[in-house]
Amino acid sequence: MLGRQGNRRLVLAADAAARAAGLSVGIPASKAQVLVPNLQSFDLDAAADAEALERMALWSLRYAPIVAADPPDGLIIDTTGADHLHGGEDAMLEGLVSRMAASGIEARAAVADTWGAAHA
Repeated sequence: MLGRQGNRRLVLAADAAARAAGLSVGIPASKAQVLVPNLQSFDLDAAADAEALERMALWSLRYAPIVAADPPDGLIIDTTGADHLHGGEDAMLEGLVSRMAASGIEARAAVADTWGAAHA
């Protein structure tokens, strides 16, 4: 995904295939296009991304009753009292990440006693 930071057009997100081809977040778009000549890129649509994140937060209510979007690309899920319904923290986390992967969403997840610790 490409976007602007000031006057520079940069890679703002890269999927696994793009990273395998040598691309990384933060490199200039022109360099990315040289490294991968047939690069398929998309411009950032911040409004659509925010809307999609809100939909993901609503979808995540299946795991716990307290969920919030953490823009630009995160979710906070308070699983207090709910993780046992999904086989425990580890099983719940695995289920969440695997369901997202099945939908084409690359996700990282963490469980911790506080939001700050999970985010670190």
